Formats: sequence, C-alpha cells, structure tokens
Amino acid sequence: MNPVVYVLGGPDGYGAVTDDWGAIGLDLDLMAGPDYAHTLTDGAPAGPFAETDRDDCVQAGVLTDPDRKVLLLFVLEGPSVEMRTRRAALALLRAAWPGWEVRWAYGGQTDLRTYVGLDPADDPGRGAYPWDGNIFDANAATQAAGDGDLTVVTVEAPGRCHLACYESDHPVMHGPAVLDQLGTLTDHGAYRELAAAGLHVDPERRRVGWWITHHQVHHDAAAARWPGWTVEFWGDRWAEHRAASGGRFDPTEPDDTAALADVRDAALLHWSPFRHEPDGSVRLAGLDGPSRASLRGAAARTVIEDAYRTAAASGNSRAARGG
Repeated sequence: MNPVVYVLGGPDGYGAVTDDWGAIGLDLDLMAGPDYAHTLTDGAPAGPFAETDRDDCVQAGVLTDPDRKVLLLFVLEGPSVEMRTRRAALALLRAAWPGWEVRWAYGGQTDLRTYVGLDPADDPGRGAYPWDGNIFDANAATQAAGDGDLTVVTVEAPGRCHLACYESDHPVMHGPAVLDQLGTLTDHGAYRELAAAGLHVDPERRRVGWWITHHQVHHDAAAARWPGWTVEFWGDRWAEHRAASGGRFDPTEPDDTAALADVRDAALLHWSPFRHEPDGSVRLAGLDGPSRASLRGAAARTVIEDAYRTAAASGNSRAARGG
C-alpha cells in the first residue's frame, strides 16, 4: 500500500478523504492544476479531518484551500523530493497553480493539522521516534547512496562526514545522543553526491543545522530535543549545509533547465493513456486503475505543457538577471 490523505477546504470547513493507494506520483497528479485536483478523490465523500485522525504512516498528503488559494503538500516519492529535480518540480507545480501559494509540508500530516487549527502538541506520538531502526546502518546507507536516498551528517570538530539511510526519520530528532552513535562509525571524509537530507553539528558552539527534501513528522519539535543548543531548520536549502560543512558536504548543483524538462516529461507520461479497460474506459499511466481523472488526461497534459513554458521562461528570466 501507499496511503495518501486529501484535505479539502470548502464553505463548510475542511474535510478529508483517505486512500490506501495514491501516494506515489501525487506531485505529478497535482501538476494538472487546480481544475483537476478534485478528480483525484474519485468522488469519494469527504469526512471530518478530526484531531483523532493520527495515522502518520501515510506516505503523502495534500491540502487545498480555495478561499486562501493555498496548496500544501508532502510526498515520499516523486521528483519533488529528489535533490536533482526538486526545484524544477516545485517550479512546475507553481506554474500549474497560478495565483495559488504552493507550500511544502515539512511536517507531513503535522503541518496539515496545524493549518486547519488542530494543535500538534496534543498528539500522543509527538515524542516518539518515527523509525526505531538503525539509521546509521552502514550497508543500508551504502545501497541508498546511488539513489541519493540518504542523510549526510557532518560534524564541525574534529571534522567528520557520515552517511545515514533515510527512512522517514531524520537524525536531528534523536538529539545530542546522535553524536554517541557517530563515534563508532566510519568517517567518509566528504560526500559530493545527491542526498535527501542533511545535518551539521558544531559541538563546540552547540549549534545544529538541518535540512530535508522529504518530510519529518513533528519537525517543529526538533529544537526541543537539543536542550541548550541552537537549532536552525534550513528547509530544503542544502546550500546552507554546504556553507557550514567546510567542504565535507559539497554536492554538484543540479541543472535546473534539464531537470525541468525531465519533470515535464514525467508529468506528461503520468497523464498519458496507458490502456483501455474491458468496459471501454481509459486508464492513465500514473493511476492504479480507472477513475474520473482518466477523462481529464488530454486537458491535464495541456496544463502541464503551458506550465512548463511558464516555468522555463521564468527560469530564463532569472538567469538573465543573474539570480
């Protein structure tokens, strides 16, 4: 399963639709723009997004607020969480949702609940670790390195670099105890490839900086796990980590022009006909089965193409200004 939650704003407040399938490709779903977002629930009735709905195992979620024109999302897999294509994917999303504020929910469902007015501090799981496994498992980190699905941890003094397997659990959530875990691990010296997240620790100054392209449940509680330390959250700005690490984390900057074209192609394929069902209906490549969204494929591809041209023109304009 790849469970997903859709939170829908309307005149009667917020309702939610959950589905056991649909998390993978949610960012590509949304690149069809706001006129087609309602088809993703396939007509399922929205129930209350209640304080008791605390299934933080969902892999993706989206909140649409038509009144405020806000789109809030998080996913576990897709171009929007891959370092090489993240900026391009968010640029294409923003172009496909003109007039809307597109925000990333770094706290996953925590952020969705906070947006609708629920208090995340009331969640009894707030103090738990999302994943109790060994995040510094050497074999897992080595296997993940090829896909960039890992966290880079650098330490200011004596100057170390370690790789942690990213499994929906950022090392920052473990507090200063993470330094004890690092003591027995191999120092990689430096890392210059793709990553999903990063952490820089300066023990002498008792300062911590961290970033992530995915989401971390209750990310707003990270600072409380480092009492007496200064904890800075960098969002997805891995350049902050590069600057702080003294060269121990120095990834090649992604080619945003090439990445934008790749994301467009992925979105177009996602919304392209895959096959006809026995009843004559069309299944799209990015859907698990026939649905109302299948009727929107051609129109969705037009939105994606238009959004690509807008995003590409905006990128060229920024480049011309030197920004």
